[in-house]
Amino acid sequence: MNENKAARYQRQVRRARALAVAARTGVLLGAIALEFPPRGLAPALRQLLPVSLAAEPAAEALSTVVAATLAAVLLCAAAEAAALPFAWRVEFMLEHRYGLSRERLRDWLRGHLLHASARRIVWWTVATGAVFLLIAYRPDEWWWLAGAGFLLAAVGRAMLAPRLLARWLFETAPLQRVPLRERLELLAARAGAPGIDIREWRIGGRSDTANAAVVGVGPSRRILVSDTLLQDYSDAEIEVVVAHELAHHAHRDLLQSIALDAVVVTAACLAAHLALAGPGAAVGLPGLGDPAGLPLMALMVGVVLVGASPLTRGLSRWHERRADRYAIRMTGNRDAFLSGLRRLAAQHLAEERPSRLVEWLFYSHPPLGARMAAARPSED
Repeated sequence: MNENKAARYQRQVRRARALAVAARTGVLLGAIALEFPPRGLAPALRQLLPVSLAAEPAAEALSTVVAATLAAVLLCAAAEAAALPFAWRVEFMLEHRYGLSRERLRDWLRGHLLHASARRIVWWTVATGAVFLLIAYRPDEWWWLAGAGFLLAAVGRAMLAPRLLARWLFETAPLQRVPLRERLELLAARAGAPGIDIREWRIGGRSDTANAAVVGVGPSRRILVSDTLLQDYSDAEIEVVVAHELAHHAHRDLLQSIALDAVVVTAACLAAHLALAGPGAAVGLPGLGDPAGLPLMALMVGVVLVGASPLTRGLSRWHERRADRYAIRMTGNRDAFLSGLRRLAAQHLAEERPSRLVEWLFYSHPPLGARMAAARPSED
């Protein structure tokens, strides 16, 4: 692998992603400076209701939730628009420059706008409405209730993901190579997932990179093996890659990650609660129940999420190291693991030896050099 090429690519990706975060942050800071959403938006919406409804006790909460939701749509759309040039650079321009993608610009735009951006806007808008509904009825407890709600939503999304993704984001088909399918079925049974659906993941029309994944939890689990992996890798290499993915199922890594994310989200909501009760009040912002405080709330949530990312990435690296050991133990094929890992890393332009600081801040997987060294037999 050309380490200089990989290092250049990864450095440019990190820079563009950091600029995307800065662009979204700038939107929130601008909204705070411009006092958007305007104060009094919720009472104004309430006045639009018929007199009989406006007098109902729930009318105030309803108008507040609607105002916050409308503001969230506009803020999220503005943030996505501000980050779009940097997303284009990471996901389209750099991937084409370094030979990682063949996707056409119009297809990338359609996928990014209709799936990635729209999904984020919907997610954050629904979350905002739920948070302001909790604030309306449980103003002192909303932050931990929001964390609990995130936990339930994340588990539900993990259970539904295979069906939703297969319908909206990519095409899959039953794996046709009978010897390989039987080999993977035996491996899955040994890993505690008998009868799991094994499918070919068709990404070759837009990408040359190979991949595999075990998605979903419970009965919805399925193994996805990309057509690019099937075309270019030996059965032994495919088996060890799938064994690595099955390790995440065997160790319940997804549920552990969701649990940690729920703790982080709860802490982020608490930070937003304290910010509006303290600094927010000092600069004249209304209380938690007014959508005028939404940009500051979002900013505090973002600060905590970004600040906690080394912790969540550290857990992910630990999961990956354990999955590597599991894959070698389950297949007994260290050579296939090493060759497959080397080829995957070359395809994805993975840095072999980034700095410790870069690894700590940005890496969800251990660096290639560390994974290769850990997989080789010890000499004692």
